[in-house]
This record gives sequence, structure tokens and C-alpha cells, in this order.
Amino acid sequence: MITIDIAYALARIEELADKVKAYLSEVDVDWSQTGVLAGQHHGDVAVDTMCVEFLTINGFAVFSEESGFSNPIKTPNELLVVLDPVDGSTNASRGLPQYALSAGLLHNECLVGGYVLDLTSGTKYWAAKGLGATWNGTPLGPAKSTTALSKSIVAINGYPKRHLGWGQYRAFGSASLELCMVASGQLDAFIDCSRFGLAPWDYMGALALLNETSCVVEPLGENDLSPEIEPFGARRRLVVARSAAILEELRLAWSESIEPE
Repeated sequence: MITIDIAYALARIEELADKVKAYLSEVDVDWSQTGVLAGQHHGDVAVDTMCVEFLTINGFAVFSEESGFSNPIKTPNELLVVLDPVDGSTNASRGLPQYALSAGLLHNECLVGGYVLDLTSGTKYWAAKGLGATWNGTPLGPAKSTTALSKSIVAINGYPKRHLGWGQYRAFGSASLELCMVASGQLDAFIDCSRFGLAPWDYMGALALLNETSCVVEPLGENDLSPEIEPFGARRRLVVARSAAILEELRLAWSESIEPE
């Protein structure tokens, strides 16, 4: 029988995240663009190198936004970390405070844990399958919201063609943090109105929290794939809410805003 210690694995990821936060606070990081990948900064690469080295030494396989796959899985009990070393590096390059290390933990292609650290405030989000989720160490209960969309605070990626009926909206520029804020109840919902959607490294860490807090997560648009792990590199536009009622209001408003071709 194969056994894995999810809590131990997440503790190693937390250790890494703390090292990254310390590094970014102590080093004069070069946030200019590399010109290699769109939106990639030298700071992204520096942090990625640090993360991949730490994770592979500790026995993890890694799939990172910046460097792809490292240390491929060889045995069934090995774990894969889906990593965004600095989610929101454009914010970091401009001195804006919202950026995070985001890590989703997979075993046999199933999401079993997630960890997201706000690299400026130190806010920590943690989740393990079947063990619940925490926000700065405080357990998060099942998502409950009686708030109507008209009174909700909704995070957005991209922007819709018209107002979707929310009470207020926020656009922080770090999807992992925005999704964690829905899981923790700081926000009521999230909707991705962008053209290209989110990659696994953007949402996988936060998805573990959303799952453990019973938030509703669905694809946006009938041609979008469901938010599963395969195909691994696929981008997805997601709509997420703390209640099915809010999600349906938001989805309906979005669908009605689409102009016929």
C-alpha cells in the first residue's frame, strides 16, 4: 500500500515559501523582463531556480511556469508540485504589493494539497485533501454566503463587456491570491473574463482551498474544459463563488453580456 504524508510535504513547501519571502526582502531583485517568455521577469527566473533546486533535493517532481517539468516522477508515491514562483510578478516589478508563491500538490494526477503565500504581507493559505484548509493557521469552515450578487465583492481577471451586477469588484493581478480570498471569505466570487484564461500554476494551489471549503468552481463558457488537471497545460477561464446562487447569477450575467458573432 502506498502512503503519502501530505502535511509533511506541505510543511516543506511552506519552508520554501518562507525562504523565497526572505530572499525577496533582502535582495535587490532585477524585475526587468527577460525577453524569453511573455511577461517573464528576471526575478521570476531567479526565484524559480531557487524553488526547483529546493523541491528536487527534497524529492518532489516539479511543473513550474518558468521552467516546465523538473525531476520527473519515477515511483507511484512521488509527489508533483505545480508551481508559480511569483504569481503577480508584474505587480512586483512595479512595486505593487499583491504577489504570491503558489503551489499545488498532486499525487497520481489528483490534487491533494495547496499552499499559497502572499510574499509581501506574509498571509498564508494552506489546504490538504480531507484535512481542511487554513488561513494564517485558522481553520476555514465550509463556505456559506447568503449575499446576493448585487451585494457581493467580486474579483475579476480581464474585464467583461458590461457591468455584471456585482456590488463591488477588485482586480489584484494575482489569481492565486484572489481565489484564496474567495475560499477564506474575504471575497464572495471570482470570474475570469480574460481572453486566454488561467494556467494550472495560476489556480492549482488555491483550488485545493476552494475544494476543502466547498466553494463552487466551474468553467466559464460552453467550450471551456472542466477545471481538471488534464490536459495539463490547458488554460481555463473559471468562475468561482462561495455559493451556487451567486455563481449562477454571475454566470448568467456574463452569458448575457456576450455579443453574438
